[in-house]
Amino acid sequence: MTPSGGPLPVVTRRDAPPPAGPRPTRPLTPAPKCQAILVPPFVLGVAATAALVAIEMLVEGRPAALALPRALLLGFASMVASAVLLCAVRSRGSLASLTAAPLAALGAAAAAGVVVPGPAPSFLVLAAAAALGSAAPYLWRPWQDRWTRARIERVSLLASTTVGAINAIERLETVPWVRVSSVLIPDTDVDAATHLLGRPVAAGARGGPRLEHVVIVSSPLKDPSLGRAMAELVARGHELTSESAELRTAEGRIDTSRADPLNLLLGRPRSRTLDASSRILDIVGSLVLLAVASPVLVACAVAVVVTDGFPIFYRQRRVGRGGRPFDVVKFRSMRRDAESLSGPVWATEEDPRVTKVGRFLRRYRLDELPQLWNVLVGQMALVGPRPERPHFCDVLREQVPLFELRTIVRPGLTGWAQVRLAYGASADDARAKLEYDLFYVTRRSFWFDLAVLVETAKVVLTGAGSR
Repeated sequence: MTPSGGPLPVVTRRDAPPPAGPRPTRPLTPAPKCQAILVPPFVLGVAATAALVAIEMLVEGRPAALALPRALLLGFASMVASAVLLCAVRSRGSLASLTAAPLAALGAAAAAGVVVPGPAPSFLVLAAAAALGSAAPYLWRPWQDRWTRARIERVSLLASTTVGAINAIERLETVPWVRVSSVLIPDTDVDAATHLLGRPVAAGARGGPRLEHVVIVSSPLKDPSLGRAMAELVARGHELTSESAELRTAEGRIDTSRADPLNLLLGRPRSRTLDASSRILDIVGSLVLLAVASPVLVACAVAVVVTDGFPIFYRQRRVGRGGRPFDVVKFRSMRRDAESLSGPVWATEEDPRVTKVGRFLRRYRLDELPQLWNVLVGQMALVGPRPERPHFCDVLREQVPLFELRTIVRPGLTGWAQVRLAYGASADDARAKLEYDLFYVTRRSFWFDLAVLVETAKVVLTGAGSR
């Protein structure tokens, strides 16, 4: 029976079920797009700054030259303070978070106001900064979800059979921003397919229902009629993409068991402008972070010495871009004899080799801060696949297909895999992370890097996925 209760239409031999194609092995968890990651905090920051500037200028009569920098500093400080406290409390609906977050935002705004030369900000300005700063983290995530759902893309589907179209629509419906509005099935029974699919169906690129500009091709088989339909669509100005590519974009990873290395290499971005902009971001970002985090660096160094003595830093050989080895610098988080007997081994949960201070440093990724020096000198980037140790690289090359493709770009202080998955502790974890690393390599851009840095800030504040 069909969903409307009528009899099933007759399925011709052309519409017979195709061989079972690859289906998702686990529920698809959509990855947020760069716009959804970057736009909400940017808009919230602009709105908060504008509100504070308006209060300073209209209520207190401050000149714009003084109101703008103060508004930027107060708004940013209050947002960061409330976000940190909310992450520490771990419950956005709890009484502690509802009462303490505004107080933390108010204190941060007051401290920031002292830095700005000139008259101290009034209580009205500080209260407004605290209110806006404490409200922003509550609005951030829901707005990201609404942004993703609101930007729905209507597409058409090109399939070889009716049954194949049903399966493809079922898979594509897991992508929150895709809606299949019409279907093209060459040489099919249009009335029967329309009744079965519940949406307009065309038998050719010309005539029939209107097709969307973007057409998703499902299971491109060696079928002359399917190839003819694709050629006609391209000639008429339609943009073609594949079902597998759309699902990769939605989940933010590339299935290594089905990926074609040649297509990955040919499709990856290769631009001198991109390389230059990424390097500028690395230099500026590492310098700013080193300056801002200098008190934290000193505190971490003192904590390591007081609790476990010298040395403070730990150098470890890693594999960089093009397979070239280099030494990463980290705060020492394990005992000095951690691998004297075992040799290189994966870190585990509640690893007994980790010191008490080291556990805290690893939880909030503070042990990674000295690697900003590696970024500054060009051995690493702010964003990229995490560098592996040579021993593990030798093992993973044998066990994980396409592992070597991670070394196409500089290794990163953080990466797309790090914000999507927890800390890797086995070859299976490395294979899962490789799927996200390959997605980054093939979709790398300046805005993608910024989005990963924003997501990293949230991971660091919550201490998620550490070992």
